[in-house]
Amino acid sequence: MESSISSIIATSPFSSGLPLAELLAQLGPATLRPVVQPEPTERETAPPVQGVAFLDADAVAQQSAGQLLLLTSHAMLPDDRVEELCDAAAASRASGIVARTVPADAPLAVSCARRGIPLFELHPQVDWRQFDALVSRLLGEHGSGLQLGPTSGDKLFSLANSIAGVFRGSVAIEDHRRNILAYSAMPDQAIDDLRANGILYRRVPDKSINEVRYRQMFAAQGVARFARSDTEAPRAAIAIRAGSIPLGSIWAIDPDGEDLSLPLSPAKQEVLEQGALLAADYLVDAWRFDHGDTRSREAALRRALHGAPQENDPTVLGFRPTQQVILAALLPSGARSSDAELGEIRAGAARHLSVYFPGSVCVALDGAVVALVPSGSPEEVGRSFARLLPELRRLTGAECRVGLDEPRRFRRSLAGRHERARLVAECARERGLEIATTREVQAQLVLHECGAALRGARLSTEDADALLEPDAADARTTLLAWLEEQGSAPRVAARLNLHEQTVRYRVRQAVARYGLDLDDADRMLALWVQLRTSATDRRG
Repeated sequence: MESSISSIIATSPFSSGLPLAELLAQLGPATLRPVVQPEPTERETAPPVQGVAFLDADAVAQQSAGQLLLLTSHAMLPDDRVEELCDAAAASRASGIVARTVPADAPLAVSCARRGIPLFELHPQVDWRQFDALVSRLLGEHGSGLQLGPTSGDKLFSLANSIAGVFRGSVAIEDHRRNILAYSAMPDQAIDDLRANGILYRRVPDKSINEVRYRQMFAAQGVARFARSDTEAPRAAIAIRAGSIPLGSIWAIDPDGEDLSLPLSPAKQEVLEQGALLAADYLVDAWRFDHGDTRSREAALRRALHGAPQENDPTVLGFRPTQQVILAALLPSGARSSDAELGEIRAGAARHLSVYFPGSVCVALDGAVVALVPSGSPEEVGRSFARLLPELRRLTGAECRVGLDEPRRFRRSLAGRHERARLVAECARERGLEIATTREVQAQLVLHECGAALRGARLSTEDADALLEPDAADARTTLLAWLEEQGSAPRVAARLNLHEQTVRYRVRQAVARYGLDLDDADRMLALWVQLRTSATDRRG
């Protein structure tokens, strides 16, 4: 009998997955215990994890390359059936098998070891649904903050209000990156400046005392309590966990908590503990279901950007044909960013845009992050990115430039538009701007097109060819500045940090050596365009 695999996660044709070692590191040893480890050489050639799938022993076999296979009842299977399952997993290049309670001498462990299949034992406190949701989230978000759908968000807000009704103080429910997912809005609830600022920006403000408090809260087995500090009111907090994995936390201002020597009332203790259990279910469901929708929209945007949309992609993306959209490109400065760094930038941009421009979708593509934003106003989108960039610097250390394409009606195919937005971002970098629209860098765009046309047609003048040689760097730099400063030696000298006499000497030498006629306007225009576009290419 052949094995089969019922896939949970549909992977995008553009997805590269996550290396098994990186996935294990992010899940931590409290989630999976290695039973059979691959050899170093096999680990290097192992396919990245693309998703999670259940092994169904009674159905027809399906492709399982790059899947973590969940075997829920291996102890009930006869030895020959275990051998068949492992044969199928090895043949299809599965990323590994996950099971419960696997002794080292169990038939499954022996069979996996013989075939070099990684085998892991799932922690007893983590159920299959939670494990599915956690892996799904790590594959798509690489550890970023959670994006809640409307249903999960409404439940968390209701839960926050319920807890606040018992505490008579403001309550915030946060994810593991201290983003505020929901907060209470009860009449006459106690609140302080720290909580008010957190609600305003939907994130806990950075304060040194918070680092200590969060460590203490996650180390506690139940409710942790904190005394008044400066202008901050007393608080009670509890970690939200799926098994042993921290998902977030609940923080309640406790106006009756001035004296920590007095125990927390049973009602407050119970509402926090019950709230943490309910919140864990809501967050896991949000990761499991909303995350799948996010991945579908990202895959649809990738297809549109590559000019290969599917019939239902406009429906998946949720944009109408008459709707105005803006394509934005976030281009990190410096050397090419790693996939993990781009993932952090993409996640930060997605969180931000989902608040200010609901329906936005972001993907990492060709060393940049591309966002499709439902808006007809580049000014509004630009102001929103101006608020985002400092946050990205703080979270990722990345200096990004943003290029905004002109607003246009949504079309199924967006081929070529992200290249234009990326070019606008590159022009912004040339001009020293953080954010630019096409209108703000129109002159630079024209020059880029001129350079592309000249290179495509292989057109150049002899004097330009000579000045572009490596040994003509000083003459080239001086002449370019001379032409751009309208022949003003003082301005060229200040620009290049040279003496005026040195500038004039270099110009005379260049005129004599290359046969230049500075009074021939057409020739000087052609020379300047070639030198200018060449300088842009070297900077890029």
